[in-house]
Amino acid sequence: METNAVTKVVTDEISITAKFISDLKMFAITKGLDLVEAIILFIIGYILCRYIRKAAEHILEKSNVDPSAKTFISEIIFFFCLAIVAIVALGTAGVAAGTLAAAFGGVGLAIGLGLKDNIGNVASGIFILIFRPFRVGDYIQVGSNQGTVTDIRIMYTLISTLGNQMIVIPNSSLINSVIKNYSAFETRNLEFTFDVGYGTNLPKCIALLKQIFTEDDYVLNKENLPVYVSALAESSIRIYVRAQVDRQKYFDAQNELYIRVKEAFDQNGIDIPFPQIVVHQAKE
Repeated sequence: METNAVTKVVTDEISITAKFISDLKMFAITKGLDLVEAIILFIIGYILCRYIRKAAEHILEKSNVDPSAKTFISEIIFFFCLAIVAIVALGTAGVAAGTLAAAFGGVGLAIGLGLKDNIGNVASGIFILIFRPFRVGDYIQVGSNQGTVTDIRIMYTLISTLGNQMIVIPNSSLINSVIKNYSAFETRNLEFTFDVGYGTNLPKCIALLKQIFTEDDYVLNKENLPVYVSALAESSIRIYVRAQVDRQKYFDAQNELYIRVKEAFDQNGIDIPFPQIVVHQAKE
């Protein structure tokens, strides 16, 4: 009995294996060539899509298209062409048009649900290109990150920091954050607060600061330069100065003006006090 049962199991397994091999041969005969053609077609199509993207980038570089949109448009063209190649390849493999449409509908729904954040990034990228809160080359700050925008892509934006670091920020995060664009105007304001001692001759100090800033080549608002006492602090008197400079020379101007003010204070005996606490001892 046991021998017959083992024999039956072995026979069934052999039959199943033989049927699988037979079906595989039939598939290779009927669909194998179509499948190989579809794979070759997809590979060739993928290579062509990459050439099309490069050609689109070359054309956009020679056109008057905003630099911010060049990468974004070329990537949209690439993925659109790749989708067409995939549809043609599947059709060559023998997938019926109705089945293909249903499959793409189901896959599209699944991708839409699973990648809703990425779809939001694409929509946000389009929003950035239309309303242009910033462009490629602008110096911006998003949260604690700041730097120069080097590229705006479908899913994310690249920012290069002053420390030569690349920051990748999803486009949806940019749209939902407060963006400071330091390149929106041709000029930027340098705001200084200088602390001087309580024994300082304030009119003389203010006149000295006005002279330093109006004589400096970086300062553009020489005729309308705000200089005034802003606060009487615990250990010092604070004097506020706001200078308007070319945004391309912002850091150079800041460095030079700080050095000139420090040297002038030293030459004129103007004290920059350290934070201090005066303690009075009670008499017994």
